[in-house]
Amino acid sequence: MFSAGRRGQAVVAVLAMCLGLGAQAQQHGFRQFTPEEGLAQSQVRCMAQDADGYLWIGTLGGASKFDGYGFVNHALQEGLPDAHVSALQSDAQGTLWLGSGNTLVKRVGQRFLREELPFHGSGARIMALAADGQGHLFIGTDGEGLFLRDANGSINALPGYPQDTAANVRALLALPDGRLLVGLRNGLLLWDSGTCTTIPLGDAAPKAVSALAADAKGNWWVGTFLDGLYRIAPNGTQKHYDEENGLLRDNVRCLLVDDRNRLWVGTKFGLNLLEEGRLRVFTVHQGLPNDNIWSAFQDSEGNVWFGTDGAGALRFSGDRFVTFTMKDGLCSDLIMSMVVDQQGDHWLGTYDNGVCRMDGMAMVNTLDGMPNNTVWCSLMDRNGALWFGTSDGLAKLERGVVQPLPPNSSLTGQRVLALHEDDQGNLWAGTREGLSVLAPNGTVTHHAAGTNGPGRSVRSIVHRSDGSRWLASDNGVSRYHGGVFRTYGMEQGLGANTVMCLLVDGQGRLWAGTSNGLSVLQGDGFRNIRFGKDFGSNHINLLVQDGRGRVWAGSNNGLFLFMPDSLLQDEAAYERIGINKGLRSLEFNLNAGFLDGRGRLFLGSAGGLLFHDVERHKEQGRITVPRVHITGVRSFLQNPTQGGPMDSLDQAGLPVGLTLPYGRNYLTFDYTAISLAGHDRVTYRYRLLGVDENWLPATDARFASYSNLPQGEYSFEVAASVAGGPWSEPDRFTLHIEPPFWLRWWFFLGALLVIAGLLFAVLRIRANRRARRERTRQLMLRSRMLQLEQQALNANMNRHFVFNALNSIQYHINKQDRATASRYLTSFAKLIRKNLDASQSDTTTLAEELERLELYLILEHMRFKDRFRYAMEVTPGVDTQHVRLPAMMLQPYVENSIWHGLLPLDRQGQVTIRVQAVGADRVQVSIEDDGIGLEQSRARKHDSGSDHISRGIEITKGRADVLRRLDITDIRISGPDELLEPVSGRVLGTRVTVELPISTVPQKSDPGLQNAVQATTFGSL
Repeated sequence: MFSAGRRGQAVVAVLAMCLGLGAQAQQHGFRQFTPEEGLAQSQVRCMAQDADGYLWIGTLGGASKFDGYGFVNHALQEGLPDAHVSALQSDAQGTLWLGSGNTLVKRVGQRFLREELPFHGSGARIMALAADGQGHLFIGTDGEGLFLRDANGSINALPGYPQDTAANVRALLALPDGRLLVGLRNGLLLWDSGTCTTIPLGDAAPKAVSALAADAKGNWWVGTFLDGLYRIAPNGTQKHYDEENGLLRDNVRCLLVDDRNRLWVGTKFGLNLLEEGRLRVFTVHQGLPNDNIWSAFQDSEGNVWFGTDGAGALRFSGDRFVTFTMKDGLCSDLIMSMVVDQQGDHWLGTYDNGVCRMDGMAMVNTLDGMPNNTVWCSLMDRNGALWFGTSDGLAKLERGVVQPLPPNSSLTGQRVLALHEDDQGNLWAGTREGLSVLAPNGTVTHHAAGTNGPGRSVRSIVHRSDGSRWLASDNGVSRYHGGVFRTYGMEQGLGANTVMCLLVDGQGRLWAGTSNGLSVLQGDGFRNIRFGKDFGSNHINLLVQDGRGRVWAGSNNGLFLFMPDSLLQDEAAYERIGINKGLRSLEFNLNAGFLDGRGRLFLGSAGGLLFHDVERHKEQGRITVPRVHITGVRSFLQNPTQGGPMDSLDQAGLPVGLTLPYGRNYLTFDYTAISLAGHDRVTYRYRLLGVDENWLPATDARFASYSNLPQGEYSFEVAASVAGGPWSEPDRFTLHIEPPFWLRWWFFLGALLVIAGLLFAVLRIRANRRARRERTRQLMLRSRMLQLEQQALNANMNRHFVFNALNSIQYHINKQDRATASRYLTSFAKLIRKNLDASQSDTTTLAEELERLELYLILEHMRFKDRFRYAMEVTPGVDTQHVRLPAMMLQPYVENSIWHGLLPLDRQGQVTIRVQAVGADRVQVSIEDDGIGLEQSRARKHDSGSDHISRGIEITKGRADVLRRLDITDIRISGPDELLEPVSGRVLGTRVTVELPISTVPQKSDPGLQNAVQATTFGSL
């Protein structure tokens, strides 16, 4: 059954076949970090974890700080005295200590503080550090012995330590009871409260001790340079491990007891793992990227790290998933299917090398009768025969031999992608062109791809309890029942019409893996679920359900594990498994999933055959809560601490008491969570107290931005979670944004002052404008007043009156009546002088006006003698000296009474002038006559065409009106009115009434409007 060449395979494989799968070599997952990923240097000497959760890696080129995402390197320019970091230790308080050359370095915040050792020479280097629970730090050097840094910070030689004979310290181990194990180049010492005791190893010859460790049972483990490994039990007995009993190399470089009490032994040629008395080996043949191991460390998450001498740092991904490749005896790394025969042997269908047995003892390809070396699917029928679907039809194997098939049953030329056997023994074959059903009697039924057919490229065939068959194809999911095909596509909710795989779970639900997500049949349609946002995670190539009911979905970007019920309730209830968890490849092959009879899971990937023991790894591992840190705050993407007001910087380098001006209110907060193995599964939630009422939805972004923040106090909080686990305690950063300048008190004060100034300016301008308008108005009125006064003067100095007065004087002179002429001339001269005096002032007193009026009446009476009489009556108590009025204001009314009221009478008339008080502050002057009245006077004026009367009255009223408008005085003139007899209505005469205010204190004066310095204006009411 085998070719001649294969019959000569190594006989040792028979042992592997007998021992089963567990005896085969296998590839474990190790994640390698080199300078290409950012590590400072490839020669790793030590590792430690600080209080914030950061992993520190000491190299020959500096120290690297790792948060799971990337490295931050520190060397000479960052403050280290020497780039060669040989020792790292975190003490009980979480302080990180570094052995940098011959200098002890303390990490405080973002700085390195040096502490010099009391060396006698200059060539010693710090090789080891250890810390106890009392704040003591032990410092081992190569050349100067051992030093102790006490809790007070003093560094001195360790009390009781033999510095002269034990100067070359290579390893330290602080024991829980306060004692200290010291590994020397020439032996092992136990220090206990100032006393050192030598502990012999093996025979009496001194051993060069290189590494120390203690396990949970109290055993001490001592690694040596050339003499292997020693275990010292609590009772003092020793056991020796060397190359003869399983140790890879007697040159032990590092030791680590992990949290499962397993001992890791690092050598130049790989790793040994001592577990339950059995030594396991990890070398490049078991997946170790490099054999040259120098140091080992386990972090708080349980991850085991190894430092190499030239290949960087390695993180062990665990043995939950292991991979088998051609290095382990497989005939190909591209496994497409698996089937177990009746003898329990696993047969693998490959993409490029036919079929082989997993133990490597048998291989079948085209040389042995296979129609094609590309195998897509496999199946064991009810008779125990193995069927394989290839790119060129079917192949049938019985007892490892390819059996010939009839031409109609071989499906030659067809790419057979899926195989399925029903209860009647019919073999269903999904092909590129549709579906073919092979009956036990040899007949074949073909169902071509088409509108009413199964679709093209049938990749998966499953059955449900109702007897229906379901097929995955390029045209969607087809249901075959009762001889009829019904196709479901994107119109029915399918994620994509290209369906890669199908699964009927334990509850009878149908799941379909498509090129765009995972779809589940619900009712008469599908519900689509997406894993992540990228395309690769949603290109589902295989679906397998294990014995615990969990579904494994292999994609182009990792493996997804979920419980069907949980996923239907919460679409985020799944675990993504990637490189960090032990996979060697993220891409899984089409329908290359298989669960054997022992419940073990096999998955074909682009990097080999992935193996997972479901029962052995029931636990998902520890659930870690990451430590989250705010790493930076940016304002408009710039550092806000440059020139910004703050109190100080905290240990993380963040500003304390940061206060930002309002113009820098666009903020970006940077943060990270320490998950050294699961950074790809970390999600964050954050909120800004003062803006967000609740936590914002979870995101994988490591920054958050807020724009246009108003003034106030803000606290930014962020928490992290790994793979949907519990949320961490939030980290907080508080800052203050100052109000804008327009909301400051000084701006309000300034604005108030400006507004007040503007208001004052506006009021001042308006007042000035009003004053100018008033001044202009008064100038105009004053001009009008002067004009009226001139007209009044002209009216009082009427040329006819002057001419007639002079004629009368001449008449009396001609008559030689010198006495009368003299009296007339004297009165006329006084009147003329008073009128001329009155023109020099705006106002005059009522007494002067009555005196001037009396002179006028005397002259008129001398002219007309018997034509009229006059009388002037002043009521006692009226102080005519304090009543002021415009000069020559009353004369026009008196003249009007004489000329137009009395002279036209055919009898002697009477004109009476009365002055009497009206109230407490006003005086009334009435001018009455018993003349012809207004109507008869107007008729006579109309007949004669004279306007003499109206001009005098108009001038007088105009003067009074101007005075009122100038707010100088309030003179009220009423009339002239006719006096009528109440019963008969007969005209009795005419009356004019003038009311004048009594002025005691001058009011409102404008010097610019006065005619003379001595002029006085009237007071107002």
